[in-house]
Amino acid sequence: MPLTTGLRPGAALAVRCAGVLLIVAVLAIALHGVGLAGPASLDSLFSGWLYYAAEVGAATLVLTRALAVPRERLAWLLLAVGIAGFTAGDIYHAVALEHTTHSPFPSPSDAGYLLLYPCAFGMLMRLAGSHVRHLHKSIWLDGAICGLAIAALGSALVLEPVIHSTHGSFAAVATNLAYPLGDVALIMLVICVFAVTGWRPGGTWVLIAAGFSLMAVADSVYMFRIAEGTWQTGTTLDALWPAGLTMLGFAAWAEPREETEVLPSRLSMLLLPGLFSALALFLLIRADFVHLPLIPELLAAGALLIARWRFVITFTDMLALSEHREQQASTDELTGLHNRRQFYAQLGASVEGCEARGGSFALLMIDLDHFKELNDTLGHYAGDLLLRQIGPRMQGVLREGATIARLGGDEFGLILRDGEAATAVAVAERIHQALLSPFSLKEVTVAVHASIGIALFPRDAEDGDVLLQRADVAMYKAKENRSRYAFYEAGSDPNSRERLGLAAELKDALAHGGLVVHYQPQMRLDRDSVSAIEALVRWQHPQRGLIEAEDFMTLVEHTGVMRELTTLVLEQALGQQRSWRARGHDLTLAVNISAQSLLEDTFVDDLKSQLARAQTPPRRLRLEITESILISEGERVRTVIEALAELGVELSLDDFGTGYSPLTYLTEMPVSELKIDGSFTAAMMHDRPTSIIIAGTVSLAKQLGLALVAEGVETPEQLTRLREIGCPFAQGYLLCRPMSAQQLDRWLAAGATFEVQHQETPAEPLPGLTRAQQASAPLFARMPARATFAPAPALLHRLAR
Repeated sequence: MPLTTGLRPGAALAVRCAGVLLIVAVLAIALHGVGLAGPASLDSLFSGWLYYAAEVGAATLVLTRALAVPRERLAWLLLAVGIAGFTAGDIYHAVALEHTTHSPFPSPSDAGYLLLYPCAFGMLMRLAGSHVRHLHKSIWLDGAICGLAIAALGSALVLEPVIHSTHGSFAAVATNLAYPLGDVALIMLVICVFAVTGWRPGGTWVLIAAGFSLMAVADSVYMFRIAEGTWQTGTTLDALWPAGLTMLGFAAWAEPREETEVLPSRLSMLLLPGLFSALALFLLIRADFVHLPLIPELLAAGALLIARWRFVITFTDMLALSEHREQQASTDELTGLHNRRQFYAQLGASVEGCEARGGSFALLMIDLDHFKELNDTLGHYAGDLLLRQIGPRMQGVLREGATIARLGGDEFGLILRDGEAATAVAVAERIHQALLSPFSLKEVTVAVHASIGIALFPRDAEDGDVLLQRADVAMYKAKENRSRYAFYEAGSDPNSRERLGLAAELKDALAHGGLVVHYQPQMRLDRDSVSAIEALVRWQHPQRGLIEAEDFMTLVEHTGVMRELTTLVLEQALGQQRSWRARGHDLTLAVNISAQSLLEDTFVDDLKSQLARAQTPPRRLRLEITESILISEGERVRTVIEALAELGVELSLDDFGTGYSPLTYLTEMPVSELKIDGSFTAAMMHDRPTSIIIAGTVSLAKQLGLALVAEGVETPEQLTRLREIGCPFAQGYLLCRPMSAQQLDRWLAAGATFEVQHQETPAEPLPGLTRAQQASAPLFARMPARATFAPAPALLHRLAR
């Protein structure tokens, strides 16, 4: 009895003891019925006193539940009244009617017996209402089909002998019929509840069903024996009534089923309603050959009518679902615009139509500027609010016949039936003006700019996919030029096929040692000594020479080999660090790590294994993460960062000052070092506010106990200024350029002297991949500042002024 856990210890013990005594009493009555618990002379004890005591105990158990536990109190109070009435009827019959020659029928005891039925109905309805909510009507109909079919079967088996054996007044006939009809109705209602709960009703309802079923069986057998004239007390049948009431008492104290939304299982939706419908049909067919009373025929007919109704509802729901899915298949859920699938269908239809009649159309690719920064700063919820408003805003400036769709993220496609360049320009301008009006995102308002690429059919391409690709190229051209729109120009993306070939070459280079790690020392300014070594990946291309990381990181991301690249760099760098230690150079190794790598499930475990193989103390490895990672993936990487700190690996915040990260990150995250972005170092000599910012950052780092490295040191004047403001560490081409592992070994052996180094021979740039375009993929190399709504350096400048 799980509910007793909420009672006082004494009350809980009393309830449990009452339950045990009830079970003992029922077993004793049953054993006496088969001659295993006393002779027939003790019938009055077992079928009398003990029988009535069990009934009183069951009523008391249910009443105690109603009074002690507030939940569903009314339901159980109704059942307690019903059981008490049933018990009172039994006791009255034993005291006043059992030994009389002519007992009145119906009698007051029948009133007590029959009181159980309306009270039980009330209890069942209250429980069903509290446990089963928000159900689809088809589930209720399934329950009605099953209940009516069971009721039809039960009434067919019981009513006929009862009707034949019933004589006398109308009251006598009605009373005799009330018992089997009440039992059948109770079972029917319980079966309905079983059906609507997906045939997973929980312990309470199972015990209720068992209790009413036992009493229904006892009533039916009793009526048959009365009709045959074979009824006598002292049999096992005597145990069924108190056993049923005991089940109801236990049901009152069973842990109820959790109130959850009920989803119909396949069994309840298909098999069981079908079986019960077949049962009802069988009874009606059998009625043509064997006489059945009117009531079971009506119940069976009702089950079939409801089954037909259920079929109609199912068919209607399937049609509605089909229409809904068809609409979903062509509509973007967030904006209500066409989705990518529908857009491609419309694009194909436009191409076919123009080919057939010789016309033209314009394709516009629209991409919101700095949408990612808005998501990172205000949250994805704000981004969704913006996208919901943008769809209607753009639709409002389009004329009939234009097709606009959301292709994904913040990218939209627009098909204009008019293929004139002037028309496309006019639409692009209207869209630009429409987006300039501020959008309300609850607590803030924002103005949005968009970059629009335009491609014309058939001038720019005669195939829909190629046309879409060229509109995309034009859109990126508009972004580069910071213009509102741009047309596709032949030759503006001539190297796309070559880039695809380079992607294949990159995988081959990764597998066969074409990617190597170079190293750039960091200088401790107060001693002019080396403080750490940063690992930087390079691609040794057989034709193009040595390619820097920022020129192929986009290919790394697009080809999905970031994990393999991270593993390769760590393996090479940690192996090299081990050789330094063997030569007496106990130097810290710094390695840049991308967000994609940090979010790998196995990153920390893999790093542990790599450190163990290289026999590297974790404190001698420093992982550099960018501010942008903290902005966009802060909560997701927090656990990983804390695990790395617990491991003992140091963490450095790279490109500090180029993003939106709040200063609270410096106290919340276990960061041990800050790296000032090279854009600040370059600007501090001619921009006083920048110089003040760097000096303030040096002071802030000292107060927080953090190391500080100034990147991008390229002139003696910059180095002198950094010394003056107390910057402890520096890194840049003036001090030492990146070197191969062999060059670094010679440099360390020669005393690790910092001096102006000759510049690395630059590799031929990858076709079509400018560094500006690849700024969003930082790894193992310095990262240019990302575009933001209000760039952090500009914001800091305003504060400094």
